[in-house]
Amino acid sequence: MSIIKAVQDFLCTYDGMELQEVEVEETDSGPSLKVIGRVLTDRTDEGPSGYALQPTGNSRVKTDILGNKTYENDYVFYAKEAAANEIDRQDNYSFMEGLFEWLEDQDEAKNFPALPAEYKAERLIVANIILFELEDKAGLYQVQIKFQYRKEKAQ
Repeated sequence: MSIIKAVQDFLCTYDGMELQEVEVEETDSGPSLKVIGRVLTDRTDEGPSGYALQPTGNSRVKTDILGNKTYENDYVFYAKEAAANEIDRQDNYSFMEGLFEWLEDQDEAKNFPALPAEYKAERLIVANIILFELEDKAGLYQVQIKFQYRKEKAQ
């Protein structure tokens, strides 16, 4: 599993996320619909209530004397929501503020995305809720996320 996929799966556990229906193929009985959370990569679906995570940079910030490396990955989480009227826009900011607080709480509780065995999550930092774009009756909101993790050198 990749780091971005781990973060996407982690974001789907936020209770405030509006769930989407996604068609899932089953090999024995054909296709069926299953309700799951969806956080896409780089861009949201066309319609409202779409979510995406876009990488915006990464770097190695430290290497210790044992060869363990600490990395920081920067992401932008996008939420595309209905924004036709004032009530919609207020609800959208409430959603984003709730996600912001939830991410801060997860960091304080040391509850991080599940990573492959050689990695260890260390920090989850969230910042800057903004309206990124407003088109027709939909708004694209964003929040920045910094995820810090360590890769331990194989012994």
